[in-house]
Amino acid sequence: MSVYLRGTCKRAHRHSGECKHYHFSFRLNGKRYRGSIPEARTKWQAEQAELRIRQEVFEGRFGKAEIGTMKFGDFVDRDYLPWAKTNKRSWKDDEYKLPVLKTFFHNTSLRDITPFSIERFKQTRLNTPTKHKKPRSLATVSLEMALLSRIFSLAMDFKEVETNPCLKVAKLKLDNQRYRYLMPEEEPRLRAVLTGQRAHLADLVPVAIGTGLRKNELLMLRAKHLDFARGLILVTGTKTRKNREVPMNSEVRAIMLRLCRSKSVEDHVFVSPKTGRHLTDVKRAFHGACAAAKIHGLVWHDLRATFGTRLGEAGFDAFTIAALMGHNNVRTTQRYVRATERNKREAVQAAMLSSRGHNLATRVNAITQNHAVA
Repeated sequence: MSVYLRGTCKRAHRHSGECKHYHFSFRLNGKRYRGSIPEARTKWQAEQAELRIRQEVFEGRFGKAEIGTMKFGDFVDRDYLPWAKTNKRSWKDDEYKLPVLKTFFHNTSLRDITPFSIERFKQTRLNTPTKHKKPRSLATVSLEMALLSRIFSLAMDFKEVETNPCLKVAKLKLDNQRYRYLMPEEEPRLRAVLTGQRAHLADLVPVAIGTGLRKNELLMLRAKHLDFARGLILVTGTKTRKNREVPMNSEVRAIMLRLCRSKSVEDHVFVSPKTGRHLTDVKRAFHGACAAAKIHGLVWHDLRATFGTRLGEAGFDAFTIAALMGHNNVRTTQRYVRATERNKREAVQAAMLSSRGHNLATRVNAITQNHAVA
């Protein structure tokens, strides 16, 4: 052991009360480490301290401040939530989910939250029914797990922890890909019931189908966002924080011209017929319209999927559709470019040697005509 009592007179340390400390000095991997051990009162204590120091050097922890001691709840309140409010459009969703995480992990230090405790949280949430006594969905727990992982990722960025324990916990397997869009035979039935208290949807539905705008993008449109000279809609406040331009087809342009005829540039395009203020949601009215039209399993976002699917059926490539829908990654667009039953039948028919030439030419002409019409 390379520990020693530093000073010229060891007896002075024992009898006169002078402040003398044990020190260590050793070489490891060609590098010398030295320092004092002021807490050691005996040589044995100094030797034990030196063993711990050697272990810290071996593990790469020597000289680093101990991290991970902050309580989970304190980090969420002090660091994560302020960061989310500044950087995330969906911070209110996080604020809604955080109480569940804080209740489970509140008094636990960040470094004491392990993959095992996270797995226990996952199982507990899955086995706990909702306030309506219904089984809790996999999607809900998956979103809570994703939020927990994001908190630890931020803690790593802030040097509060060294690793993210969520990465070692198996993710829940979800079958959450929707395969629903408005069928051609359903659209006339839906439009027929958009009267009376649902009359405000008579303009919203065709615009949603004709532009592929998200619900919030649609409801936040102002007259100043419409360029009738070029026939374009400037979409702002998007999910990806990137503005984009979407052309207006003839039906959409006619609707927008009528709605904006007496509006100022700052007025919202779509307003409530009852209050005169801009619409904030259409969920209840749309659900009632679908019920009246006897259309099942359709939600508002499926109108956006209808836009992408119809473009895909018309033969437009995924890059064009992605640009119109505002997707950062073209792989996201593949969910909307679906293989319809008609296309699949045409595809397998084209595999026949006797029909290849005729079907190929027919399909090329059909795609060309669809492009021209669009």
